[in-house]
Amino acid sequence: MAAASLSAIAMTVTACAPLPATGPQLATDNGPRGTGSSVSEGDGPAERPEWLVPPRDLDWSPCGDRPIDGVPDEVSVGCGLAGESPAIRLSASTTPEDAAPLVVVAGPETPASALAGRLIRTGRDLMDTRPLVVVDHRGRTDAAGSCLSFQARRTLDGLADNGVDPGSPELRADLADTSQSCTDQLMGHELDYGATGAAQDLERLREQWDVPGLALLGIGTGARTALAYSTTHPDRVSLLALDSPAPDDGDQESTARTALAGSDAALRLWASSCTRPECGPGEADQKVEAITRALERAREPDADVPAALLSDVVRSALGDLAGASASAPSQGDIILGDLIESAPGEIPDSARDLAQALTASSLPYVAGCSDLSRRVPVNRVEELESEWSETPPFGTILAAQLSACSTWPVPDATPLEISPAIPVLLIAGIADPVAGAAYLEPTAGRLTAAGATDVRTVTWGAPGSDILGHSSCARESLIAFLDAPTDADESTACPS
Repeated sequence: MAAASLSAIAMTVTACAPLPATGPQLATDNGPRGTGSSVSEGDGPAERPEWLVPPRDLDWSPCGDRPIDGVPDEVSVGCGLAGESPAIRLSASTTPEDAAPLVVVAGPETPASALAGRLIRTGRDLMDTRPLVVVDHRGRTDAAGSCLSFQARRTLDGLADNGVDPGSPELRADLADTSQSCTDQLMGHELDYGATGAAQDLERLREQWDVPGLALLGIGTGARTALAYSTTHPDRVSLLALDSPAPDDGDQESTARTALAGSDAALRLWASSCTRPECGPGEADQKVEAITRALERAREPDADVPAALLSDVVRSALGDLAGASASAPSQGDIILGDLIESAPGEIPDSARDLAQALTASSLPYVAGCSDLSRRVPVNRVEELESEWSETPPFGTILAAQLSACSTWPVPDATPLEISPAIPVLLIAGIADPVAGAAYLEPTAGRLTAAGATDVRTVTWGAPGSDILGHSSCARESLIAFLDAPTDADESTACPS
């Protein structure tokens, strides 16, 4: 998958109330088997577990089936398995041998190999201090990653086409077939691929290593897995860092509203701040209008790239923005600029390539649906389409995509818990197409309400996601936090 990819982002904001009759049996489920807190009631005050070098290690081997392009000679790469999930170990010739590894948690949209490639290109300063172990999201290499049929994918991509009625029996039947194309293959284990299920593989990694606790870095939707682990195994987290964390409370409508606000703000901020030639011609308003026209044209049923998918492409690109101080444009800058410069009805190769990457795996659909415990009823979708049409270009499209998980089983809600002993670092930009606009303070408040007593923050003064991949200042702050979490600055503002 392209490194620029945040995901088939629609899956982080999709789903609605379960439908009767057609498709798989729908029932509230308790989630993955065998989950639960490792701290029982009546335990004494929580203590932070030591962060140690593993006395046992995984069986690392060459990554023949998960190649990573452009690995320099001084970087060593090994592949293994953390429970059921692929894992990739990165180290450099300068990495201290006595340094405990940092576990980097990937989301369902970004394969560990793509995230590892980004870290090799931009995170060498992290590898200079300790090895990095990138853990993929559960399901990448099994049926959860390949279960959507061709017709099911077409149904999802066509949700925002003109003339599609979210309450029609025809669409509801198609959506039932869509989910059944996966539930038939997953055979009762559908909810094992949400964040709570993926967190089981982090615990398996800890057991394989035989260490008291893990130091976790969750990026984007990978933060959901890191937070799920802190909830189910609060005494097994040594420290926790979150970069651009996606909403994790399972509330579909609020998640979609957050995505709408963040996408709109990110597009407008990018259009006004990116003056590179690669960002396309015209003033800020003209750039926004060009993207809006492209998405409107894509709503025609015969469009080469349907609006729902093209919206995912645009929002994914908005997650990968270089920032004003970068020496070169990012792939996201280039894709947006190519779309702005394209002739009416034309989709540039850069956008087509990202569209292909976003549809390469069904895991974002499976995992995203499995994380939604409070869903939008079918009759509410049309209301939101009307309400959000006042926020172009994304409003109507995001509302239409709320139907995608209609027949997926519904998990129980799991309240977030963070041990007061765990130091937390929160890293955020000023507008994120998934996490939202101006979301640092609300997210810090949610972490505090969940039990965290030591939340330190880093703000990047630019729109986008994956801040560590774009800001050396943010990486320096993370390194300081990892070295001495209680001595790190309480808040840091990094320039764009």
